[in-house]
Amino acid sequence: MLFPTKILEVAPKDSEHVKRLNDPAEAGLFHLETWLPFTAAAKLERGNANVRPASEKKKPFRDMINTVENNPSTFHRKNRGIIYLCEKFEFDNKNRLLRVTVPDIDPKEFEDLENGEPKFGIADGGHTFEVIQQTIERINELREREGWTEPFVRVHFLAGQAFESGELEQLVEALNTSSQVQQFTLDEYQNKFEELKDALQRGGFDPGVVAFRENEEKEWDVRDIVQRLACFLKDRWKTTQPASMYRSKGKALDLYTNDATHDEFRKLYDVAADVVTLPEYIQSEFSKDTGKGRKFGKIRAVKTLKKPWTPAGTQYATEHEMDLAASLPIAAAFRELLELKGDRYYWKADYKDVFKIAADDLYKTLLNRVRTAKAVNSLGADTEYWTQCANIVLRAKFEVLSKSSA
Repeated sequence: MLFPTKILEVAPKDSEHVKRLNDPAEAGLFHLETWLPFTAAAKLERGNANVRPASEKKKPFRDMINTVENNPSTFHRKNRGIIYLCEKFEFDNKNRLLRVTVPDIDPKEFEDLENGEPKFGIADGGHTFEVIQQTIERINELREREGWTEPFVRVHFLAGQAFESGELEQLVEALNTSSQVQQFTLDEYQNKFEELKDALQRGGFDPGVVAFRENEEKEWDVRDIVQRLACFLKDRWKTTQPASMYRSKGKALDLYTNDATHDEFRKLYDVAADVVTLPEYIQSEFSKDTGKGRKFGKIRAVKTLKKPWTPAGTQYATEHEMDLAASLPIAAAFRELLELKGDRYYWKADYKDVFKIAADDLYKTLLNRVRTAKAVNSLGADTEYWTQCANIVLRAKFEVLSKSSA
C-alpha cells in the first residue's frame, strides 16, 4: 500500500556539519550524518520504527539530563546520537536546509498499520530524543542561566528501499541490543524467570543451557525461549499471525515481563519444553527424510552441517541447520493443537502424530515460499506463509482426532 508523504525541514547550524556517506556494502542504502542543534532535531517526528517508550528512571537518561543542564556544549561528544529512518533526504546547501521525506501518518494510526508498515523515524536514540523534547519544553528557562548554550546532537539519516519486511525490525533490535540485554539481566535479578525455569525443567529441558543474564556463554538465550513461547499465546493470535514475535524478541520479552500480560505465558508452562524445542524437532525430522525425494540441504533457508549435531537441551539430532525464519512459522502453526484445561494448555492431539501427516504439505509450502522470497529472513515476516502452515496443521489435527475417535 502506498502512503502519502510529507517533508520535514530541519536546519543545521553550519553546512560543514553535514556529511553524506556511501554505504560500503552497496546495499541500496543512503546515509547522511549531521550535527543538529536541539531546536532543529526536535522538529523530527518520533515515528514508529522503535516504539518502545523511554525510561526516565534509568541512569543513562538522568546522566543525559545532567549533561544538558550542566555541560551542554559536551552533549554531542558524550552521546552516540540518533539513527533516523526516512524515505529520502535532500540537503539544500544554499539555504542550509535539510529536507527529510517521511510517510504522512497520524501517530494514532500506527497500531492499525498492516504488519506495522511502513516504518520510519527513530530506530535508535529514543531516550536521546526524549531528552531533546524535554529540553525544548524548558529551553527559555535554560537560556536564562549564565553560560548555558544550546546542545547539539548527532543524527544519522538512513534512507533507501533495501529493507525486507523483517529485516528492518531486526536492524532496530540490533541497534538497541545493549539496553535490551541489560533489561533481561535485571529481570533475572528480580526472579522473573524462576517459574519458567521450573516449567522447562519439568518438561525435560535443562534450564542450565540457557543464558538468563548478559555475558553468560550458554547455548540458548532467554530471549530465544520467550520468543518461541510468545508465538503460542493462542488467545492473542486469533485474528492475526505472530510474525511480529519473529521480527522482535524484544517485544516478546516485554510481553513476558509485563505484569498485565505475563499470565498468558503461565498458561503454556505445562507444554513449555515442547513449544520451545518444536523448531528443532521439525528441523530434525526434515533432516532425517533427506534423500526420500527431498533435498533438504539444497533449500536456501537450510545449511548442511559437517557432522551431525544435537542442539543443547533437546534429543533432536540433525545433519542440517534450518533458519528460524523458515522453521518458526511452521512450529507456531502447532498452537492450533492446544486446548485450555483450567488455567493450563495441553496438547489436544499429539504434535508428533500431527506432524507426520502434515510434513509433506509443510515441506512443499516451505519450498514454494523460499522460491519467491527475496531474502530468507523475509519468511519470518511473511504472514501468508504463517497462515498456510496453520491451515495445514489444522487439517492434519482433524484427521488425527478423527482416527482416534473412530
